[in-house]
Order: sequence, then structure tokens, then C-alpha cells
Amino acid sequence: MSSLLLPMLVGLSLAGEPTMPSTSPSLDLVMPGAKPNMDDSYLCSSFDVTKLSQATDPQSELHVTGFVPKADAQKAHHMLLYSCDEPNEKPGVVYDCLHHSMCRGGQSIMFAWAKNAPPTTLPPGVSFNINPAQRKYLVLQIHYAHPLQEEDNTGLSLTYQVDPTTYTAGILLMVKGGLTIPPNTPVVHGDVNCRLPSDTPLNMFAFRTHAHSLSPVITGYVYNEEGHKYREIARGSPQWPQAFYPMKKVQTVSPGEILTARCTYNSTGVNHVTNIGSTAGDEMCNLYIMFFTKPGKVADYLMCANEQEGPAISRGLPSDSDKPPAAMPELEAHAMDSSVKTGSQEINYADLFKEEQQQSTTKKKGGLEEATIRTAYFNLTMPGVTPTRQDDYLCTGISMSNLEPVRRLWAVEFSALSTGNQAHHMIVSKCKNPVKTVEGGTWDCRHHAMCRDSSKIMFAWAKHAAPTELPGDVGFKLEKDDYLVLQVHYVNPLLTPDHSGIRMRFVDNSPKYTAGMYLLLRSQLAIPPDTTGIHGDVNCQAKIRSPIHVFAYRTHAHTLGSVITGYRYSPHTQEWRLLAKGNPNWPQAFYPMQTTMTVNPGEILAARCTYNTTGHHTPTKIGATGGDEMCNLYLMFYTLSTQDDFIVCVDEQNPGLTSQLPPGNDLPLPPNPALEHKAAGQEASLVSYSNGLPVADTVPSPAKKGDSSVKKRPGVDNGSVKKKPGVEPIYAGPRDSKALPGSDLSVVPNWPNKETEDRLGQLSGVAIDIYGNAIIFHRGDRTWNGMTFKGDDTYGLEKDKPIPQDTILTVNATGHTVNSWGKNMFFLPHMITVDKKNNIWLTDVALHQVFKFPPYGGDHVPLIVLGERFVPGSDDKHYCKPTAVAVSEDTNSFYVSDGYCNSRIIKYGVTVQPTGEHDVKKLFEWGKGSGPFTVKKGPNSFNIPHGLALAEDRSEICVADRENGRVQCFSLDGDFTRSIQPQEFGSRIFSVAYTSANGGQLHAVSGPEFSLNPWGKKPTGYIVSMESGELSGSWNVPGGLQNPHDVAVSADGSIVYVVELNPFKVWKLTNGAPQSAPLPPLPDTVLSTHGQPAHNLAIEQLVPANMNSSVVLAAAISVPLTLLVALCLAWRRCRKKGKGTMPGTTSKSKYKDWNVGDILGRNKDGFKQVNTDERDGMLDDDSESEVEEFSIPANHA
Repeated sequence: MSSLLLPMLVGLSLAGEPTMPSTSPSLDLVMPGAKPNMDDSYLCSSFDVTKLSQATDPQSELHVTGFVPKADAQKAHHMLLYSCDEPNEKPGVVYDCLHHSMCRGGQSIMFAWAKNAPPTTLPPGVSFNINPAQRKYLVLQIHYAHPLQEEDNTGLSLTYQVDPTTYTAGILLMVKGGLTIPPNTPVVHGDVNCRLPSDTPLNMFAFRTHAHSLSPVITGYVYNEEGHKYREIARGSPQWPQAFYPMKKVQTVSPGEILTARCTYNSTGVNHVTNIGSTAGDEMCNLYIMFFTKPGKVADYLMCANEQEGPAISRGLPSDSDKPPAAMPELEAHAMDSSVKTGSQEINYADLFKEEQQQSTTKKKGGLEEATIRTAYFNLTMPGVTPTRQDDYLCTGISMSNLEPVRRLWAVEFSALSTGNQAHHMIVSKCKNPVKTVEGGTWDCRHHAMCRDSSKIMFAWAKHAAPTELPGDVGFKLEKDDYLVLQVHYVNPLLTPDHSGIRMRFVDNSPKYTAGMYLLLRSQLAIPPDTTGIHGDVNCQAKIRSPIHVFAYRTHAHTLGSVITGYRYSPHTQEWRLLAKGNPNWPQAFYPMQTTMTVNPGEILAARCTYNTTGHHTPTKIGATGGDEMCNLYLMFYTLSTQDDFIVCVDEQNPGLTSQLPPGNDLPLPPNPALEHKAAGQEASLVSYSNGLPVADTVPSPAKKGDSSVKKRPGVDNGSVKKKPGVEPIYAGPRDSKALPGSDLSVVPNWPNKETEDRLGQLSGVAIDIYGNAIIFHRGDRTWNGMTFKGDDTYGLEKDKPIPQDTILTVNATGHTVNSWGKNMFFLPHMITVDKKNNIWLTDVALHQVFKFPPYGGDHVPLIVLGERFVPGSDDKHYCKPTAVAVSEDTNSFYVSDGYCNSRIIKYGVTVQPTGEHDVKKLFEWGKGSGPFTVKKGPNSFNIPHGLALAEDRSEICVADRENGRVQCFSLDGDFTRSIQPQEFGSRIFSVAYTSANGGQLHAVSGPEFSLNPWGKKPTGYIVSMESGELSGSWNVPGGLQNPHDVAVSADGSIVYVVELNPFKVWKLTNGAPQSAPLPPLPDTVLSTHGQPAHNLAIEQLVPANMNSSVVLAAAISVPLTLLVALCLAWRRCRKKGKGTMPGTTSKSKYKDWNVGDILGRNKDGFKQVNTDERDGMLDDDSESEVEEFSIPANHA
């Protein structure tokens, strides 16, 4: 950035309470008598810049150079300033902006204040630009923590100049959206990271931290992947006045570099769980960064939410990333009371912060002592042994000092150099004193130990298992005085010398986390013959120094073992959580878990081995031979403690707990012939799998001796696509980069009309009724933001305040609203479906419910209500933020995607009784969460199943697998058929719609890239051929889609509707084909459940003003005819009333007997993602939040 820019910081004045120069005009923004009447009120007021500007021309562009707060922390908890396309209320009005949106359309943060922060003057030549021609409104938002007895006039003055400056300022906000802080925990981390969301360098010069009372420090870093280096750019205490403090020097951050922030919390003395939220009793995690660039190079407001580049970036942060700055009691006192003096009449915050940085900044970057990382491979193999008897256990070892005499090493990858036809199993351990220390020596380790001291297992292999690679920044530590010992179990004698072994990859840089193994084993058990359901149980209390984070597991038994399960039990909450479930007759690899599971000191780990001896006529015992049995569950974990790297739990420490194991603990997984054949050595090539589920791609065979290539772990695409029996290939699309194919679809101008458009809030769903009208589902004055849901997925706002506007609008071909309803019924609409009888199906994620209404809402009494109001869950009677519905043509069955938490699809059957009662029966479900451990996602795994498209003519239902960026298709019985993911797809697919036209086409719409990467693919509509699975066309709108959420296509494919969350926009596209098909006959379902017309429309409501008189006459004649038909049908319908229920039913389907989510740890109570920080119960918001539906940075500091 050179010395040219550094003098600019001279003007960044944060000292005392300076007075702005009198020659500078100002925009004075004052709350017009706000009077909060409840705790945690968020109140807003808007200001028209053209009315406040003192410029000669009110439309002149203004350049804001300073901010002078007129506020006190005893009244205002915090204050935010936004620029806004159009405010929710006119200037001079105070309005609630917690439960209602603040702006209609675009908005961006310009300034933030809290805790008696002083004024801020930007460096000379730098300003925030306000162009009234583009955005003329400012909105001041104030969070009042408590009610006030008198009206408040808190405000903010903006000094400005008319002359343009050399540089334009902007704000980049880094925010953690979801976090659970456990009670009485001294260190809890909330981490954020993303690539720089700009294609031009940003010159960062100031920062501001914001959290509540539990946070002692927030830090910020820039990470450069090429050099594996972190450089600190921010470190501040949120307990100080929350000003924009100058950085030590201008930090120029280039495109491709990664920004990362860490919020640290200390909940010692707090006896309850704390969540990220909007109240003063909640917490927040925000790091604001102020930057400047040349004008027009980048937007003035950028955002980075959650860990977009993954937790490995956060794990690599320097060890002092959570070290608070030196205590400043005067600043903390001044933050609470502006009258408290800070030791001098004029406090220079910049100097104080500079001194603090000099004391706390470390030279160690990301835990690396140097930039160079050495990687080495070593094959630990048997030195040509020839086992001479059955069930031989032979060992060999090598000293680490022979491998690396100087440096400490860490093992990060393991792969087998053998086949299951030679070695029954292999184990690699480390110890200090093996039985033999001579290199190349071997010994019998069945009758003798592997080591004379305690040995610690690092890896185990059996049954042709695939390689295992540890997560980033995790490794097994190996000291120079350690020995590696290899044990191989040979079931049968061999005629030739054997060189079976394990290939390991070592690195010499210290990872942040130490890898370890927790082994649960049963030492003795009598297994009777010809018996099913024999249990061998293990449990013990976790005697560990710090929490361990379990990320993979391996089951081991012999031929009689049918399933092994593992659980974590919390004595505090008395809750069981499923850790592992595996078939020991499959390849005995370390299968990655769906989510990392944290085990805290004092919690209990339990395992159950289940055996089936049907057809086996002799008793069996636990033993060492191939004819005996074993009961082992290996849990691979990482931890901050270097001492807890191997723990053994033997038998039942607490037998009473065994009877309390959750139901389904001994239910076997469904047969998987491919894996069973692989385990038996009946296939020549390795099968790629993830958690026991085959996927389409293959992985390389284990590397041969001397091959130094890095092998890919199960589930990683190596570029080859091979079709295997029963598994459809993934449609990867063309490999070369080329322009998207177009289509003949174009936007219909001026649709809808302005009157309709002005009624719309966030648009979440769109469908087409049987008459060709668009049915729109929108959110009125509500938005999905950081306060909408609590950490347990329950609705976080008032449950007695539904949306007061009509949320469902019927819009005709000319853009006129011909019917609207749904006011005071819904809380957070999601998607909408119209079936072939014109019934309306809706999902509401706040209510956690699914609804069916008669056409046009009828009398607003639902025909079906599924789910319990405001209660999330994962059983047969609950949903957790359900997303979409697809209905069969005969309306006798339907599918629900459930959704943000449960990652499942459920199929129901429905029968309408003569009384009108709807009987709903669950038929089956399928699906599971898509965990972060594997790169290639397998079939049936979803990362937010967001939209559904039913293609009955092809006997398929397709799912928009949103965060996996693909469309998965299944048979109508839930069997996987194919995955559609052309290269041109963006990384997030929000919705899908199907038309049988043109041989069958799928329209898919992508959302904004989560990383906000300016080079990423932009939201686009795609057309996919259902015959080939390849991309056949694309479409977009003028200026490009911004935040599309749902799409609908007409039966003939000639019309497409797409809705956006922000801006509040619905688009109609057409290919110009004639649309003059006659209206279908009026279906009997138009009548309400009480036999009356579902709605009454005057002729002028139905007929556009420009329609000719002959059409009007025809319409008038049709009215009495329609009434006559209605009267004829009414007698059949007058008794039909009531609503459907969802009784608990017992399905005989294969999906009911076994939930595929169980293998990855989702039990009947749901399986929520667990963060990898030192606490339990933290939710990683990456799996649920949407950039456009998670507007905490836009609404709350």
C-alpha cells in the first residue's frame, strides 16, 4: 500500500469528543420522539436526503466524511445507519424494524455505533457516497434495551462535502449467524471466514467489534493460502466503546485471500445457555471493517457470513487468536457511562489501541513456525513373513528416529498395502518400548504383547477397506522416541512371504489438533447358537482432560456380527445421541460421521454389538481366532489435549444404562451387496463409498510401493465416472468451459402491474393454477433474519403476531391481482403448490407445518394441517422447517421435503371421506444429511432439500438439493435414479419445476453463491433435458436475477415464473407461443368445505380495463351459468368440512423399517450439526441459513 496511503490515517480522529469543523455542512438525523415500551425494541425512522441536503441542487451527490453520534449508551444499546432504496415507512414515522422489514428493496450499512463510542472522521480523500438519484433514503435503526418513560431524540450527524473525493469508503461485515454458548465455559469460539468478496483489492483502514457482555475479544486475520500465513488486522474488546478503531497500518487485501474473524466468549458464572440473537441477553458476533477503493470499483457494503471456506481455516488461527487485549478499566467504564472520565480530558483511542496491538500481536502465523511444510510417505510393511498356522498374529516395528532424527512428525493419512484375502486385519500402534526394537524384526503378538509399555492404536483396517485421510489441521503426533508397530492377523497360513502393511503420509508442521482413538470393546461374551439379537454391551464415563471431537468410526466383529452402534449419553440432560452405526461385514474402514460430535468430560460413551447365530450350531465366544467373535467400536477424534490420544473403554461400567439404550439400537442396516462383495474380496477395484452408501465415482486403488501420489479418501471424485450396476452415473456435463446455451424465453415487460407489485414483500413461492394464473406466496412485512429462529430451531419472535397482509395473490395474464387471501394466518411463508384440482398446498417454516387449502383459500379453513404448530421435530408427527410439497395428478398422494433440519423426503397417501375429512397416511421417507467430511456427496444425502418437481410421466420425483448444488431424482417409491449437476450449475440450486413438453424438461434456478465470490456463477435459470440429463438451455432477466427462490413452468413449457426474495420481484417469461387455450371446466373443488363459492369476484375485478366489449359480454353471460353449475354441485359438498390429520401410522415400507439417516447419526430425535469448538451443542448455521434469508447483518448490529 506504500507510504502514499499511510498519511491518510492522520485524519482518522477517534480522540475524545471532537467538534466537527463548523464549515462542514451536515445531515442531522434525529429520532422523531421514539418511545420504546418494551425490552429490546428495535425502532427505525427514515430520512429523505434531498430534504436534508444543503447543496444548491438537492439531487447533488454527497460525500460523507464524518459521523458525530448524539447518543448515550444508557438509552441506546446500539445504533446503525443504512442507505435504503425505499423505507418501510415514510420519513417522520417511528416504526418497529425487528418484527418488520426496515426497507423495501436494497439496503446497506454505512455506520455503526455502540457503548458511547466517539465521533469518527474519515481520512482525507475518503468518503461514503450518497447519490439521491440512485438511493435517496437513509434509515436510522436504534436498539433500545429497555423501555423509556420519555420520548427519545437520539441521533447521528453526518458531515459531508459536495466535491468528490479520491477514494470511496465501504463497510465489510463479518458475522456469525448461529451459535450456542454453553454455560460456565471459559472459552467458546464463534468463527467466520470467506474469500475476499471483491474482484479488486480493498484497502482496509479501520475496524469495529460488536458483541454483548460475554465477549472479551474479537480478532480478525487475513489468510494467504499460498504461503499458509495468517496476518492479524484487528484485535479489540467489545466491552470498550465500540468505535471504528484505526488499524496499525493500511491493510491491502487482494482477491483470492481469505478473511477470517474469531469471536471469543467467556460464560463463567452464567448458568444458562446463550444464543446469538437480537436481545441484550443474547450474544452477537460482528466484526465491521472499513475500507476504501477507487470510486466505482466495488459495492459500498459487503458481507461475509459464517465459515464459508470451512472450519479448517478457523482451526489454523494463531494460538493467541482468543487472547484479550490488555485490560482498560477506564474504557470499559466509559462504555457504560459517558460521564465517567477516562483518566484524561482527551482520550486518544487510536494510540491506546496501537499500544495494545504492539503488546499482543504474535509473530507466529497460523501455528506454523515456517512457511515450508514437508510431506513424506512411508510404507510400514511386514518384512516378508510367512505365517505357518491359522490365526497367526505377527508384529514388526520401526523407530521414528530412523525416519526423522530431528523433527517431530504427524501422521495424517493411512492406506492399506494388502488385500483382505491375505490379511484378516491390520493395526498400527505407537509406543515407546516394543517387544523387539531391531528394524525388520518380527514377533508373535497373539501370545505376546505388541509393546512392553502401553501401546496406542492409531489406525485399524480390515475387509478391503479404503484409505483414510484425516481432516485438515489434525494429525497423530509422533515423537522421536516413539516406535511404530504393525500388527497383522493372518487367518490362514501362506505359502509365499507376505509384505502386507500400511502406507502413511507424514507432515512436519504442527497441526492445531491432536488426533486420537477411543476404543470401546467387549472382553468376554457367550454367544449361543441359532439365536438372533444377541447383545454385547460396553459403556464408560469419558475420563478426558478436554472435549474430544469424534469425526469417524470403524466397527469390528467377525462373521456373526450384524450391526454395531455407538451412542453418547449426557448425564446432565439425560439425552442419547447416536454416534455411529455400521455393519462389520462391510469394508472395515473409518467411515466419516455426518457431523463432528463433541464429547465432553464426564459424558458417557456406549456401544452395542449385535450378533445373529441363525444357522450356526455351536456356541461362540469373544476371542482372538477367526472362528471366535469380537466386539470393537473405534472412534477417531481430535482434541486440543496432547495427552488424550488413546483411550480404552472395556465392558460395562454402568450396566443399568444398557437397558436405556434408544430403540433401534440393534436394527441392522439394509443389505448392500456391493459392499459385502467388496469386503469378501470379490471385486478387483475399490468401491467408493461414504458412510457405507455407494456413490457413482470410483477411487484409485491403493498406491503401489514407491508411488508418492496422494490418494483420495472415500467419496472424493478423481475425475473418472464409471457406471456400476444399480447406480446411475452423475451427469457431470461437459468438461470444457463454454458459454451457457440460451433459450427462446424472454421477460414480459410491465408484468405484474404496479398495484400488484406494491403489495409484495419477500417472495418465497410461486405456482401456476389450472387456469394459467400465477399464484404467489410472499412474506408481507416479514423477513427471515438472525432473530427469526432460536438455536433449537423454534420460532424466535412473537407467536401471536401473524403477518397482517394477504400473503397469497392470484395474478392473471395481464398482471392484475384477481384474488388475495392469507392475512393473519402465516408467520414465515416458504413455498406453494397448486394441484390438478386447484387446491393450494403451502409450507410455513416458522410454524413447522404443511397446509392444504381449497381453491383460492375457500373459507380459509385448511383441509389438511400436518405438523405441530411452532414445534420442530423429526418424528412422524413433526417437521423442522419444511420447504416444499409435490402432489400427484390424482391428488391421492403427495411428497413433502423436510427441509432445513431433517434432510428428508416423506411420501404420504391421502383419502377424502364422504364427509370431506382427509385421512393422511405416511407411506415412507428417505434421505439423510450431507456431512462435511466427504467431498463427493452420495445418493440420498441432502444439504437442504429445498424444492420438488414431480414428473409422473417419467415416474420420477426430483429434488433441488440446495447447498449441494444439484438436482437428485428418485423413483416414485424413493429409489435413487440419478443426480443432475452439469458443470454450468451454480453451487446452490434453489428450486426445480417440470414440464412434459419437448420430451420432458426440468427448469432449475440457482441462487447467489454463498461465498459472495464476484467471480462465482450468477443466479440463472437452467433448462435440463430429462432424457439425457444434460443442459439444453438457460434463461435470465434484464440485469440478472439477484436472489431467486422458486420457479414454476406451464404444462406446455411456454411460460416460466420466477420469484425473488430481494428485490421483492416476480418475473414472467414467455417464448411468445399463443396462450389462447380455453379455460378448463370449473372443478367441483372450487366450492368451499361449506358448499359456498370459495370467493366472490365482481366482474370489474376479473376483467382488465383494456379488454374489449365482446369479451366482457361473454364473461357476463358465463356468470349465471357458473352459478347454476355451482348450485348443482353444492348439495354434494355442503357436508364437507373439517381438516386432515396426520395420525401416527406404522408403515410396512422398507424405509419405515430402516431410516437411511440412521447410519450417519440422525436418530428419531433429530441430529443437529455440532461445531468443532470446545463445547457441545453448538449449531453450525451453514446447513440452514440463506444469504438472502439471513439478514442479520442488514438488520442488527
